Amino acid sequence: MSRFDINVHGLPLGDPHNPPGSSKIQNDPFTAAAVAASVMSAYSSYQQGQIQGKQLELKGRLEQTQYDRRAIQYQQKANQTLEKLKRTQSSLAAKAYAGGVDPFSGSPDVVRAANDTAAGREFVIYMDDSAAAFRAGDIALSSGMAAGAAARQAGKLDAATKLLMAGATAGKGMPKTPGATPGGLNMYGPIGGSSSNPWYG
Repeated sequence: MSRFDINVHGLPLGDPHNPPGSSKIQNDPFTAAAVAASVMSAYSSYQQGQIQGKQLELKGRLEQTQYDRRAIQYQQKANQTLEKLKRTQSSLAAKAYAGGVDPFSGSPDVVRAANDTAAGREFVIYMDDSAAAFRAGDIALSSGMAAGAAARQAGKLDAATKLLMAGATAGKGMPKTPGATPGGLNMYGPIGGSSSNPWYG
């Protein structure tokens, strides 16, 4: 999309070298320059809003990815806890059988129950941490998308304001003083005549 195709709140940015109302200001170079500058500034504001919006959205997506990765790591730790429990209980049962003891009664059963409890608590903690990380990622993404949309909107509003100013300038034209130059000097003396100008004798 070029700057000539952009519409801001229904107001086309148009071509800064041929701004709206150019037929009225083509003989007034100062007004034409002011209007062109306003249009270019409006386009710049629009572009900055778009760029900032994309950056904020990207930041939100990256943060969500980091939180998701962390959440998956917690899930992996939770699974490792269950695998460790399985190996521990299997080893306990094997030792009990080797000693001629019922692994599901007496001391072996007490140890087995304690292992289950400890592993269960660790598993729940890891899963809670995983869920919290996923939620934090969703929040980061939502915040980034909202901030990006706000930046885009701010850029559009700023551009629209500058376009309105350009339109007003094109409609009214620049204030004119007989003989005035861009620097404000009067090449032909004050309006009242040379008698009131100290530079003329």
